[in-house]
Amino acid sequence: MTTPESGNVALVKVYLRAQNLEQIGRLEEAIDLYEQGVAGRFDSTGPYDRLIAIYSDQGRHREVVRVAEEAIVSVHTHSEKRAWYERMREAAQKAMAKAPRAVPKPARPPTGSGAPDGGRGAGG
Repeated sequence: MTTPESGNVALVKVYLRAQNLEQIGRLEEAIDLYEQGVAGRFDSTGPYDRLIAIYSDQGRHREVVRVAEEAIVSVHTHSEKRAWYERMREAAQKAMAKAPRAVPKPARPPTGSGAPDGGRGAGG
């Protein structure tokens, strides 16, 4: 049987492992573990703060918003820290609004016959 305390102990171990992986440059693995902490509704700031920092550095604003919102709901912390999560969410939302949106390129008209020489024949 898993008690809330034993669940938290497991999440602390996951968080510490993620920190170690991040320190040795295995960032994607660290992100996966930090995300496990968020998914497990870890009630301490660690995984949320690291993910916000990483995703901010990578320009992944939508992820910053998601993680900040999860932190606001799950983390048991003081009002100043909660306000920081709200500021991070707001800054990421503003950055998303400023970011140019990708526009699909129009299809190119076909050129030639599709033959490697453009349909000119071997002699040119």
